[in-house]
Amino acid sequence: MKSKVGRLLVICFFFVALVGAVGSSLAEDFDSGLSQGDGGKWIEEKTGQFLPLDLQFQNDRGETIALGDFIDKPTILLPIYFYCPNICSSNLANLAVALNNLSFAPGEEYRVIALSFNEVETHETAAHAKKNYIKLVDDGFPPDEWVFLTGDKDEIVKVTEAVGFRFQKVDDETFIHPAALVVIDGSGQIIRYVYGSFLAGDIDMALSDAINGTPSLSVKRLLGFCFNYDPDKNKSLFQWVKLGVLIILGTLVIFVLFFFKKSRN
Repeated sequence: MKSKVGRLLVICFFFVALVGAVGSSLAEDFDSGLSQGDGGKWIEEKTGQFLPLDLQFQNDRGETIALGDFIDKPTILLPIYFYCPNICSSNLANLAVALNNLSFAPGEEYRVIALSFNEVETHETAAHAKKNYIKLVDDGFPPDEWVFLTGDKDEIVKVTEAVGFRFQKVDDETFIHPAALVVIDGSGQIIRYVYGSFLAGDIDMALSDAINGTPSLSVKRLLGFCFNYDPDKNKSLFQWVKLGVLIILGTLVIFVLFFFKKSRN
């Protein structure tokens, strides 16, 4: 009986591995549709390297500032665009909620930048976005310590390339991009990347490293993407995902029932 159970476990393990292989293959097929010619590598972590602090942008008041004028202490940098119809609003909201739960004092120990990588957005756009999201931050948070920046394409590209953040414009004028923020120390050194829903604990660790000037590896999470979902283009893929999973699980259930029926006989 023990040998039969052992064989069953081996076979179950085989089916689990098969499900994983199918899922991985489908994920690779899906990711290839988002590729930029670099293997779909949307974030290249560049911890230990430095941000060009002489680059100039417009803040949400319409004032021109150099990054170095603002980044004089640990700074959270969130590449975003303000008219994004998808995950960007969640990114900004998640960051706002996280700011309420950090162990460090805003203005005294850290600052925050939301940087638009869409060169057509203006400081008026940034001001409107800030008005919406600053409401989510506690009253004790100084509004001037979270700036919403816009800029020219050249400056935007230099910053996003410096931090290894890639994005792609699509036909409907929206962008595909990852959900990630970067924590930088007061000298402009890239310290750590935070992915996903921007948990306060993850940002706290990154800020602690930034205060010490110590670059560190990120805690990898499922990397979210922001892109417009076209059901006509993606319907076939998701139908195959559902069909493949149902077939594999159905086969496994039938096999287990048959095995135990045979064992009883």
